[in-house]
Amino acid sequence: CVNNTLPLSWQVRIQIITEVCSALIFLHKHKPHPVVHGDLKPGNILLDANLVSKLSDFGISRLLLESSVTGSEAHFTTQPMGTPAYMDPEFFGTGELTPQSDTYSFGITILRLLTGRAPLRLTRVVQEALNDNDLHSVLDHSAGEWPLVQAEQLARIGLQCSELSRQKRPDLELVCGGWFNL
Repeated sequence: CVNNTLPLSWQVRIQIITEVCSALIFLHKHKPHPVVHGDLKPGNILLDANLVSKLSDFGISRLLLESSVTGSEAHFTTQPMGTPAYMDPEFFGTGELTPQSDTYSFGITILRLLTGRAPLRLTRVVQEALNDNDLHSVLDHSAGEWPLVQAEQLARIGLQCSELSRQKRPDLELVCGGWFNL
């Protein structure tokens, strides 16, 4: 709520999640090589006058496109370039940036839009609330009265996407495509 702007409603937040998911699916399915954003976070999601989402800051992905001549679907680097709280934890150990790295960042972004909370330890807070059947207590109520069934589905998608292991993260097209009817 910069400059005293009103908080985004839950409907707009779900629209943002849907649009970002659609954009990531498009980037990750790019042929002949996937495009990885590499620094997905709320600050890199811009909203136009109609509150339509636009991904910004593709500086890292340009580097990936340049490195794509190797035929690999990953980019290796020893210098993290994204925002640590949103970065794939496996990236820090392997230096490998993949489409699943964006999936992790997308999961944290979903949880931020649901809760309005800072990203650190956010997965734990949301998981504990779900375990206690008390998701309502961690939702951002400035967005209005969230429909609990949809909020719970989004929380579960966010947690799936932000799994620590890349192998456990879902394919965005399968998860989001079905949920958002993309």
